[in-house]
Amino acid sequence: MVLASTLFAEEGDYAETIPDSKVTFDMIWVPEGKFWIGKTEVTWAEFLIWYEKKDLPEGADAGMRPSPHYEMVDHGWGKGQRPAVGMSRRSAELYCEWLSKRTGKGYRLPTEKEWEQACGSLTDPVEDYAWFSSTAPAEKTQKVATRKPNARGIHDMLGNAWEWVSDPWSAEDPTGVLKGGAYDSEEVSPEARQKYLDAWDERDAHRPRSTWWVYDGPFIGFRVARTE
Repeated sequence: MVLASTLFAEEGDYAETIPDSKVTFDMIWVPEGKFWIGKTEVTWAEFLIWYEKKDLPEGADAGMRPSPHYEMVDHGWGKGQRPAVGMSRRSAELYCEWLSKRTGKGYRLPTEKEWEQACGSLTDPVEDYAWFSSTAPAEKTQKVATRKPNARGIHDMLGNAWEWVSDPWSAEDPTGVLKGGAYDSEEVSPEARQKYLDAWDERDAHRPRSTWWVYDGPFIGFRVARTE
């Protein structure tokens, strides 16, 4: 058992570098909930280290990495600092598992309660904070951290991409729930909540359908959280 005094010895914001890469991301401490959450959505720069399997050890289980996307994985919008999008909740969770093994820290998806706690309330018009239908050009994602951060210094919790949360919806909805709204949402708010829709998989050419990708879900992303 890890004592609370040890578990939270690292309280405060910090920057993480993915080992054997130059890719970094920032984590923000949320003292009310005693957890960290990503300052931005997971970007393509982060996600592609896992997806492209550049560090896949010999004999590793290929099922631990996403199958190839049969279209342009970034939908032609650009990679780098844009949010990684179009992945299933399973894919997002396995990315967190991989990241945890690479860094030695317990990365995971935030719960819905944690997500809302980190988001907080707005003090200025939502247009200042979010890429959504009123602000997003050409109805596509934009680079992270290009709108105003919330009071905690966290970017893009509203708009840009819907974000997976980790709550166990197994009886009600095993595919999961997303929070916050996206670039094509008419309205975004801390309370915005979207259940997974089967229609998002209609163009999936795989049979059975892919467990990694949501082909009609270019508005789906995620961010990581951590409590240990």
